[in-house]
Amino acid sequence: MKQAEPKTRAKVPPAGSPWRILLADDHAMVREALALMLERLDEHLSVAQAPDLPAALAMLERDRDFALLLLDYNMPGMAGAQSVRDLGQRYPDLPVGIISGYLASTEVEPLIESGAIGVFPKTMTGPALMMALKLSLSGQTYVPWSGDLGHAGAAQRGATTPEAPPPDLSARQVDVLKFLVTGAANKEIAYQLGLSEVTIKVHVAALCRKFGVANRTQLAMAALRAGIGGDGANAP
Repeated sequence: MKQAEPKTRAKVPPAGSPWRILLADDHAMVREALALMLERLDEHLSVAQAPDLPAALAMLERDRDFALLLLDYNMPGMAGAQSVRDLGQRYPDLPVGIISGYLASTEVEPLIESGAIGVFPKTMTGPALMMALKLSLSGQTYVPWSGDLGHAGAAQRGATTPEAPPPDLSARQVDVLKFLVTGAANKEIAYQLGLSEVTIKVHVAALCRKFGVANRTQLAMAALRAGIGGDGANAP
């Protein structure tokens, strides 16, 4: 898949600093629940809401100080990849992400090619979605592991077979991954699991080798795409 050049302003907000998302979705209950969930996961985040794309554009004319524009794929005013392309031309410094309950891989790829920094299933757990958003803002591109949002909910629960199966992991390694995808530091993971920080570092290094990645950010992305994580706060 050919991807658009990353937007220069797409960056994860510094830890502890206020940041804002503009969320547009025509289903009020979904929109309000999603906004509340994200704000609860990060006390520094505020989510502005719009019921459709025209309303979001009107808000942007008054206020452009958003770290991310998050759009429902199926809502009034949206025209798929063309809308993403138009937004990129109109607001070149504003990262755009897409959320949806279902998209086929043939619909996902044009969105990424048009400049979307990620395509996020509405079936994702809150912590998994927050991590995926921040990873996308850091320069990664998030798409469901299979490239098909129709299977994303099951994939998040590990119920479907991904394109490449995840490596064999021990129960302890899975525990470490669940905390890691929430953004927890080694010291915090060690405290939660009753292990030493050195032991956690060893686990992280081993996990990077197993997944064939170079750093924690890539490891978190690989874990999310393999359906591991999103419930680290409940890990044993």
